Amino acid sequence: MGAFAAPLPAKNFDAWKGFIDDLTGPRRAEFDDMNARHNITEHRAYLQPTPDGNYLVVVVIDGPGGDQMMMNVGMSDHDFDKWFMGKVVEIHELDMSAGPPPTPERVL
Repeated sequence: MGAFAAPLPAKNFDAWKGFIDDLTGPRRAEFDDMNARHNITEHRAYLQPTPDGNYLVVVVIDGPGGDQMMMNVGMSDHDFDKWFMGKVVEIHELDMSAGPPPTPERVL
């Protein structure tokens, strides 16, 4: 299982909501295929408001490929995977020039 929290600036909330709507609507079959290709059995996202008016998106990825999913999708040449990672980087304003953020450590 993999889990991480990604910052979501309030100004990008509508873009994030549109992304989620795509993944649960017209692009659902492609999203399901991506998860299956990367050995993911369940992919969840929880929206957590923060006191400063922004958000954190807490992502939990279950399945044998959960711990490596973001790295594997980020290195993939598959068209959907590239679209997916591009949206994640854009919406969460992640700087991937130094590589992906460190994997969180489970403490409880």
